[in-house]
Amino acid sequence: SCRVERYLQMMEEDPHHIPKMARDERNQIQKANWQIVNCTTPANYFHCLRRQIHRDFRKPLIVVSPKNLLRNKLCVSSLDDMSTGTIFHRTFDEVDEEIKNNPNDVKTLVFCTGQIYYELLTERQKLDRKDVAIVRLEQIAPFAFDKAAKYCAKYDNAEVVWAQQEPKNMGAYSYVNPRLMTATRELNKDEKRPRYVGRRVSSAPATGMSKIHQREYKDIMAGIFGKPDDIE
Repeated sequence: SCRVERYLQMMEEDPHHIPKMARDERNQIQKANWQIVNCTTPANYFHCLRRQIHRDFRKPLIVVSPKNLLRNKLCVSSLDDMSTGTIFHRTFDEVDEEIKNNPNDVKTLVFCTGQIYYELLTERQKLDRKDVAIVRLEQIAPFAFDKAAKYCAKYDNAEVVWAQQEPKNMGAYSYVNPRLMTATRELNKDEKRPRYVGRRVSSAPATGMSKIHQREYKDIMAGIFGKPDDIE
């Protein structure tokens, strides 16, 4: 396990202060001690590496994307996604056009990062749910305060949720939670405290027992989409 929470704990960034976020003024990465990303598409991974090389400064880059996304048939990009005019995206909004274009119908806004996105997407498609929007943090740190506030304002009728596979005392939850609250409080004047959905606190990153693992997985899906009996 990468233990991303350890890198995030050492991130030199005040969770209660929002720096200048305008594109021509933003220098979060220059002032940070490092960058932490969890890319969910081949194109964004390409742009992440390209951005790193073409910058006029150097800053450590930590990529926590799991290798099993190499085998995920949903994790694909076209050449057009890497062609002229395309860039690295710190976040990805909901991709379903029907959901994205009807934000007032969204009841649950899920923030997540990494491979859990594809698991949530698959479950949502299976259940044919159009009231759950899924937003991905591709760059976990430095935190995209502006983007987080923008999505919460867009889906302003929705409950805000943070979803992760890791136990509650691991993963990105402890890092994201106060920053998401700061973003919505300072930029939207409407503080949102995300509800946590994931595995309960643990001393180990995994149970080591398949039955318990599957039960925990069902609990995560139930935390987003409903009770286990409703999604089996």
